[in-house]
Amino acid sequence: METGEFMKDVPAQPSVGTWRFVDELTTPLHAAAPWRPRRAKRTEAYLRGGVRMIVDFPDPRRLLATAFADFRRFLQVNSISADGAYPLRIERGPSRIPESFVLDVRPDGLSLRAGDTEGVRRGLVFLEDEMLRCGGPFLPLGRTHREPVVRTRISRCFFGPIKRPPANRDELADNVDYYPDEYLNRLAHDGVNGLWLTVEWAELCRTSVIPEFGRDRERRLARLRATVAKCAAYGVRVYVFCIEPLCMKGDHPAFRRHPELRGQRIFRDSFAVCTSSRLGRRHVGEAAEFLFSQVPGLGGMIVIPVGERGTHCCSGSVLDGAVRCPRCARRKPWQVVGGTLAAMERGMHKAAPQAELIAWPYGQMLCWGQDLTREAAGHVPPGVCLQHNFESGGVVRQLGRTRTLWDYWLSYIGPSGLFRDCARAAVSHGTRMFAKLQVGCSHEVATAPFVPVPGHLHGKYSAMHGLGVSGAMYSWYFGSYPSLMTRAAGELAWRPFPRSETGFLRRLAQRDWGRRAPEVVRAWRWFARAYRQYPHAIMVSYYGPMHDGPVWPLHLEPRDLPLAPTWKLEYPPSGDRIGEFITYSHTTREMQILFHRMAEYWDKGMRILRRIETDTVKEPERIREIGVARALGLQFRSGRNILRFYLLREQLPTATPARRGGILKELRALVKDELRIASELLGLSRADSRLGFHSEAEGYKYWPAKVEWRMAQLRTLLKSEFPRVARRIRSRRPLWPEWTGAAPKGLSYRCRRMPQAPVMDGRPTGKAWDGLAAGECAQKYYPYIMKPSEPLRAGERAERKTEWKAGLRGGKLYLGVTCREPDMTSVIAGMKDRAPLRWFPHDDAVMLIVEPRRLWPPLYFIVNARGARLELRLGAAARYDWRAATTRGAGGWSVTLEIPMASLGLTEWDPLRCDVARLRPLPGRSEQLATWRWARVRPWRYRLNLDAHNPQDLGWWLPDED
Repeated sequence: METGEFMKDVPAQPSVGTWRFVDELTTPLHAAAPWRPRRAKRTEAYLRGGVRMIVDFPDPRRLLATAFADFRRFLQVNSISADGAYPLRIERGPSRIPESFVLDVRPDGLSLRAGDTEGVRRGLVFLEDEMLRCGGPFLPLGRTHREPVVRTRISRCFFGPIKRPPANRDELADNVDYYPDEYLNRLAHDGVNGLWLTVEWAELCRTSVIPEFGRDRERRLARLRATVAKCAAYGVRVYVFCIEPLCMKGDHPAFRRHPELRGQRIFRDSFAVCTSSRLGRRHVGEAAEFLFSQVPGLGGMIVIPVGERGTHCCSGSVLDGAVRCPRCARRKPWQVVGGTLAAMERGMHKAAPQAELIAWPYGQMLCWGQDLTREAAGHVPPGVCLQHNFESGGVVRQLGRTRTLWDYWLSYIGPSGLFRDCARAAVSHGTRMFAKLQVGCSHEVATAPFVPVPGHLHGKYSAMHGLGVSGAMYSWYFGSYPSLMTRAAGELAWRPFPRSETGFLRRLAQRDWGRRAPEVVRAWRWFARAYRQYPHAIMVSYYGPMHDGPVWPLHLEPRDLPLAPTWKLEYPPSGDRIGEFITYSHTTREMQILFHRMAEYWDKGMRILRRIETDTVKEPERIREIGVARALGLQFRSGRNILRFYLLREQLPTATPARRGGILKELRALVKDELRIASELLGLSRADSRLGFHSEAEGYKYWPAKVEWRMAQLRTLLKSEFPRVARRIRSRRPLWPEWTGAAPKGLSYRCRRMPQAPVMDGRPTGKAWDGLAAGECAQKYYPYIMKPSEPLRAGERAERKTEWKAGLRGGKLYLGVTCREPDMTSVIAGMKDRAPLRWFPHDDAVMLIVEPRRLWPPLYFIVNARGARLELRLGAAARYDWRAATTRGAGGWSVTLEIPMASLGLTEWDPLRCDVARLRPLPGRSEQLATWRWARVRPWRYRLNLDAHNPQDLGWWLPDED
């Protein structure tokens, strides 16, 4: 992947040892509150004379030692004696739900009654928060009864290893303390009672079916036991996350010993573990039983049974006869999944009756479709909890158009209709329902420790209470930092639920901001309004500039360089292909409106916080909270500038000479504003080491040295590229003719005007086609191997020669392709018309790849040998406003396509970058594919949703109206 001259000398990523926020998490939670002296109200108890704890509560495991020590420390730092006159009686009382507690506050003392240790812990934290809200050693008189509705609240270590490439760090295999005491104390105060970490059965478990598993397990098991014990001291249970039973290579010894264990082919030489077989279920049950018997106190297991990696035979697509395992094909998909989970549940509960098995069918909607996903929700085995993404499948109106969402949204409140239906189906059948949320931040912007929009959580939890949701997973790898947002989630998990969002926000702000709470709530409301403008398109989250725009290089002269995934570090800095995040989900005008509103509304909230900032100089945590909001505002402003910069740059070549000068002036102003943004962010990131850190990336997307690097790049840009372009504009020479297609370099084809519209019969012959030049697909490329293409060998080229012609007629583009095929009996054409969820169909087919606009991902038009069509339009629904026809004969087959100009988003025929491909499944290898291509292919590194497509490989189709 080319990096260009400004991609050199990128500063080295800060090492793990320099992550200052790790040390900050070990510092004591409590600091002296900025209380102002006042008298107690008649409705309050006064504790200035000190508190005397009288504990009459059984705690043989001493689990409350940390809670009592924390409460005494809170009293101490706030100058309240722990040996005073006001009695606090802690007693055991009847409790219907674990963690519930009852507080009776009287002028002469208070009692805290709970049915378990965790009720006492929650009650003590509640007392601390009440004093903070009262602004002194006061407690409101009266009785308070609190019960958790969302009983299981699972977060994750903010800086824990993700156990994935490229770092491959594993917290059970190193010696780092990922759970310092004060970090756990912070989580406990935010109401977190679970943490998840990643494991693999092959490393931890032992089963009689696959004895190769777990040969080096003892060190990991010992580390897991220690983690469970340490977290338990703070009322936090540990959950293992896994995708099991993970598929294995076809030649695995277990498959050789037990052929019935080998199920559905997953990909190439990977096969599912068939859980419709007796041995498959035995393996699953034994693995779960072994793990939970070896690690007493383990809270539970979160497993993805559908939609991520291959596990059992129905873990992927079950549509259109995709299940070919002879045992599983006879069963309903939910029966296969249910049998797998039931075996897991029996094994787990045999060893640990109180543990929770949480089934999270992450990609079920895509693999099974929504109807089957809903049906499956009503057939979850007893003893298994069902967890769905709260937002996936959500439909929302934005700028007057309907958008459909995929996963991980904090800007969208939800829930999706799919979640709502699955929750109702599950709860009505007695299944506990969990919500997969992003509490602190999400893929939208994950380089700040949290996004201060607690009102959004109020909306989410209101729906959760109404649907009977009793558990929540707070985060994926990101979004778990203990903060305002995790504290808000902890508050909202309880009954009674705060019906008024305004009342909830005021109460939340009162704890930390005191008399400034009304102003802070106003700021939060502006932030929420701004965040709701986030474009509802997943590619903006995956590749957009909101995470790290202040370290994106800017290029006035086109480079055609790719964007980097926002959650990865191993790619070069993002280039200029902004269409890769805009895609076809929004128009450029819509995207500009939303980016502008985000920055504008956020700035309105920031102006409120900046007015009270001088009043918080002695409150470091409030200063840091304002700093996070400032950094987010700068990132949103930078994202707006980057989008505007590149859209303006693309106007330069076709603008009038008079207009070009104005565009260049605005571009220069945008660069200067980016320098101002970077300068402000530089100071913030030096002061707060959390800024720029991305938990899934396991490192920083921006940090001070990289901000300085980008500032140097911008200064060079102003000194070099701007003068060059200005001189060219003054001389009235064409701008970048090789970029616009006016004078293209490389492979090209003259796309002539046809004398008449061709007959759409699948035969590219006759008067309409005779005058057109012929192109040939003579390069061979394997899409799944992703190595550069090679010229077809002479014999292969002659045997299966693939020629094509293209022409224009009126407002339509025509393509005709002739495919020589000596063995027509081998031709595969199983794809149905408008087939869903298939990228490269494993059919004999023809594919036209068109980049209708520079910097944008291509459109794909695919037709198989029977005429079935597939259109791929990233970010938007396929239009299918084009026609295709095929014909087959003894020696081959041919196809003709008719594509309206409007289908390509064009109003006139400009030079287009295109490629023509013939798709050929490899004989006997159903999961592999070869393509014959017109243009040479030099794939880029694979990127999610963008594949390995390298736009620089496309040839040019040049319109010729003569």
